[in-house]
Amino acid sequence: MRIRFYYCLLIILFTGLSSAQAGTKEELVRLQNDVLALQNQFREFSKSVSEKIDGLKTLVVQLKDETSNSQLALKQLASILESQTSGAQSADSEVLREIRALSTKVDDSATRISALAQQLSELKVQYQALNEERAAASSMSPEAMHSQALRDFVQENFDLAIQGFSAYVDNYPGGDRAAEALCYIGEAHSRQNRPSEAISAFTRVINDYPGTDSVATALYKRAIIELAMQEKANAIADFRAVIQDFPATPEAAKAKSELQRLGIKTTTPSKTAPRKSR
Repeated sequence: MRIRFYYCLLIILFTGLSSAQAGTKEELVRLQNDVLALQNQFREFSKSVSEKIDGLKTLVVQLKDETSNSQLALKQLASILESQTSGAQSADSEVLREIRALSTKVDDSATRISALAQQLSELKVQYQALNEERAAASSMSPEAMHSQALRDFVQENFDLAIQGFSAYVDNYPGGDRAAEALCYIGEAHSRQNRPSEAISAFTRVINDYPGTDSVATALYKRAIIELAMQEKANAIADFRAVIQDFPATPEAAKAKSELQRLGIKTTTPSKTAPRKSR
C-alpha cells in the first residue's frame, strides 16, 4: 500500500510540474505577442501623429499670415480715418464697421492660433512618449523584429515592412535572416513600383551574402525587374547565373523558362556573362 501511495504521489508531482512549464511557455508567447502588438500600434500612431503635426504647422503658418494681413489692413483703415474730414460722417461709419469686423477676425485668428499651439504642445508630449516606447521596442529579439516586419509585409504595409526589415539588417547584419530580410525589402520596393530601390536591395544580397540561399532569389527577381526596365542583357546574365550557380533551386527552373521565352539557349557558359553598367 505504501509503495502504491508513493507511486501515485510521484505521478501527481510530475503532472504538476508539466502543467507549470506549459503555463510558463504560454505566458512567454502571450508576452511576445503583446510586445509585437505594441510595436505595430506605435508605428501606426507615429505615422498619424506626424501627419497631424504637418497639418497643424501649415494651419499655424496660414493663420499667422492672415493675422499679419488683418493688422496691416487695420493700420491702413486707421490712417484713412484720420485723414477724413469731420463732415464725412457716413464714410466714417462705414470705416468703423470695417474696423470692427477686422478686429473680430483678428481676435478669432488669435484664438485659433492659441488652440493650435496647445494641440501642438500636446502632440509633442505624445510623440516624445512614443519615441520612448519605440526605444524600448528596439530591444526586441532578432526573431521578434523579423516576425513583426514579416507581418507588415503580409498585410501589405510595405513602408512599415521596409522599416522593420531595414532595422533588422542594421542591428543584426550577421543574423541568420539578414539576406532574407533584404530580399523582402527588394520585393516591397518592387511592389510599390520602385525598381531602382528594389535592384539595389537585391544587389546587396548578392554582394554581401554570397553564401546564402537567398542569392538565387535575389538574382532571379533582379533579372525580372531588369527585363521590365528593358535591360535585356543584364537580365540574361542574371538568369544564367541562377542556372549555373544554383541549378537545383526553383529559381533555376523559372530562369530556364524565362530564357526559353526570350529565345535564348539555356546551356550554361563556363563563366557568367558580364553585366552591362547602367
